[in-house]
Amino acid sequence: MKRITIKEIAKKAGVSVGTVDRVLHNRGEVAEKTKKLVKQIAKEGNYSTNVFARNLKLNKTHRFAIILPQDNEYWKIQRFGIETAAAEFAALGVELDFYTFDRQNQDSFVKQSDLALQSDPDGVVMAPLLEKEASDICSQLDSSQIPYVFVDSNLESAKPLAFIGQDSVQSGYLAAKLLNIGHPPNCHSLIIKFRDFDSINKTIDERIEGFRKYYQEHQLDEAGIREVELGLDEAALKKWFESVNDKEALIFVPNSRSHQVAKQAASVWSARSYRLIGYDLVSKNLEGLEDGKIEFIIHQNPKTQGVLSIQTLYRHLILNAEVRNTQFMPLDILTRENVAFADN
Repeated sequence: MKRITIKEIAKKAGVSVGTVDRVLHNRGEVAEKTKKLVKQIAKEGNYSTNVFARNLKLNKTHRFAIILPQDNEYWKIQRFGIETAAAEFAALGVELDFYTFDRQNQDSFVKQSDLALQSDPDGVVMAPLLEKEASDICSQLDSSQIPYVFVDSNLESAKPLAFIGQDSVQSGYLAAKLLNIGHPPNCHSLIIKFRDFDSINKTIDERIEGFRKYYQEHQLDEAGIREVELGLDEAALKKWFESVNDKEALIFVPNSRSHQVAKQAASVWSARSYRLIGYDLVSKNLEGLEDGKIEFIIHQNPKTQGVLSIQTLYRHLILNAEVRNTQFMPLDILTRENVAFADN
């Protein structure tokens, strides 16, 4: 008997493929009436019996290569999400191999990606932070017909199975809007990049592009935006703030290190003289929100990104089901007042 597919079950039940997937794998909340209908159709179509029988018969292991940075809390949370999702599918032979790279070293990304390719994986999850190098790796994956999923960042030149992350340009646009609410037009703005991490990260550039786009569309003076690139040394960062003549500014930090900027800004400037926005709910940024040094954090939900990346490969490779090519994460805005309710 031919095994019914998830898509066919969804069509017969009059629900989405996602709803069928949740019912069959007991994830998320679905109405009891819908559950019974989906399970009945699946049983009649011999779905559940065949999906497990096929994998046991072939003794198939699905190995996913994970290419992520190694250096900070944000990526550790992303990895946790990946491992959590993979554990759900361990019975179906899903196994992970991690190839972590140093963001400060372009050669590290290339080396780890090459090792991942040499392992002949069934699928790849990748953070394509280095545009040129990642494009080269993707060309090799395409040639080998290995599906890959992007997390956090996207590449227009590549053809991933799916991209899971935020719209970076739109998030920068949102950051500019939030900073300018309640402030007089053409208020002095600072964009602070860190040369060790940001200079070759395309996502950072896209966020800055979106930030400037807001100024252009709202007839704000772009000449009032000062973009600076600094090192991570805190003493040098404090010295730089002391050197700034204008002690009032809107500060945009397009990465997860806003807590470092906030700490030094607060040590030099008065609390009411600046407003700061950054990214990612890492522990130090949480502290910055709670003590008022950081006004807003744009939360990227790295754990959810990780979970979705594995679910996407699982659906494509094991269920042979359709997946959404672009899976945008919400632009969650966290403040001191709502951060306690955020899901990390």
